[in-house]
Order: sequence, then C-alpha cells, then structure tokens
Amino acid sequence: MRSESEIEGTELQYEMPDASPCPLRLVVSSIRVTICIVVISLFAITPEKALAQKRKKTPQKKVEPTLSDRVAKAKADVAAAANEYKASLQKLLALQEDDVKSATQTVEKRKELLAQAIISKRELEESERTLSIAQDKVADTKKQIGYADNLIAEASAEEQLSKLGPGTYQATAALIRYNGPATWVLSDAAKVQSFFALKFNHALPISAFGQTPVHDHLGFDHRNSIDVALSPDSSEGQAVMSYLRTAGIPFIAFRYAVPGSATGAHIHIGYPSKRIAK
Repeated sequence: MRSESEIEGTELQYEMPDASPCPLRLVVSSIRVTICIVVISLFAITPEKALAQKRKKTPQKKVEPTLSDRVAKAKADVAAAANEYKASLQKLLALQEDDVKSATQTVEKRKELLAQAIISKRELEESERTLSIAQDKVADTKKQIGYADNLIAEASAEEQLSKLGPGTYQATAALIRYNGPATWVLSDAAKVQSFFALKFNHALPISAFGQTPVHDHLGFDHRNSIDVALSPDSSEGQAVMSYLRTAGIPFIAFRYAVPGSATGAHIHIGYPSKRIAK
C-alpha cells in the first residue's frame, strides 16, 4: 500500500498539465488575430483614400519660367547688383574722404612748421603728394558711383523702353528715346564734342566713354556708347539732344534713376546697352 506522500505526488503530477495552457493553442490564436487585423486594415482603405495617397506620391511638374520672366529677372538682377555695388562704393568713399581730411590737416601743420624753419620743404612736398593721391582716389570713386547711377537708370528703364514699341521719337516722365537712322560708332563722339565746345565754350561733360570697369564688373556692354552728365531738362541737355536729332544719332536721355531724385540723370548716346552673355 502507498503512503500519503506518494499519493499526493501522483495527484500533483496529474494536475499540472491542466494548470498551464497549450503552446500550440496560443500560436493558432495569435495567427488568427493577425489575419483579422490585416483584413480589417484592407477594408479600411477606401478607393478614395487610395487615390489620395497615389496623388500625394505623384510629383508636381515644375513650371518653367517664360522668356519674359527670365528677361525681367535679368534686369532686376542688374539693378540690384548696381545698387549693391554703389552702396559698397559709398562706404569706400567715406573712408577715402577721411583720408583726405587727415592729409589736409597734415599739410596745413607742415606749412606752419616750414614757416618756422622746423621742417624742410621736402617734407611738406611729401605731405602734399599724399593729399593729392587721396584726392584722386575720392574723385575716382565718385566717378564710379556716377557710372553705377547711370547703369541703374538704364537697367530700370529697359522695361519702359520695351513697352514704347516702334517709333523714331518717344518720351515719358522718366526718359526720352530717339531711334536715329544714322549709323553710330564710338569715334563719332568727336563730332558731338566739337558741337558742344563751340556752342558752350567748354568741354562736353562725358561721364563714361565706351566700356568702363563698372560696366565690366556688372556685365553690361557699353563699348559703343558714351554717357554725358547732363540732365535732358537742362538748357545744355536740350541743345545736345537737338543736335543729335538733327544728325540722326540715336540716344536715350534719362531724367533720373530713382523717382524723385536727379541721381542718374544723363544722356546715353548710341545704341542701348545690353547684358554681356556669360
């Protein structure tokens, strides 16, 4: 006969399998749940949602700019570049003018010292040369600012010129254009200079003769043109334009670069300047 401990052990061994679930049943249940989730997900995607997702994935076609858009952007780029260049020149000019002021003070002091026989004449001459160099730099920078102003006026007026259409002589509030029939070359500038000198007894104020460093820097073709620093509304400007029309020489007269300012006012003699292709 078995003891109580043996009987209890047998009962425990018999009950343990029923205490834990069957691993196979767990796997089958897990597979069933996964299949249900997948089926529900597929039915949840409606045709409308599927089409919307397809549309999202379809890349939008890039709109190419038109020729007019590219031309307008190029003109805006020229004007912006000219304005930036002018701003940098103005900062440089302020420094150069300080140099002139300092050099002028040095010259005045040395004149006093020379009068007292404290320094030699050579020392005074050296300071005068330094002053002259500083003044030349200021004059050159101002000239370049003038070139930039003229270029700003020409770049800003290109759109107006394109809207004027055909015609020999046309004028707006900003500019005057004359499409003269004469063939213009840069050497013809001598004729205009002679006319002006005889009429006004001083030289024609040419601000840009042909290509300049500013035109090179900003990529503008000015090789066959001259700019005259005269307002078209002045008496001298009116006389020059009258002569050019009589001679059949093409020109564009700019009243200003910026509305409300006389800056950039000049007469461009020759054909309109164009961007240099890069």
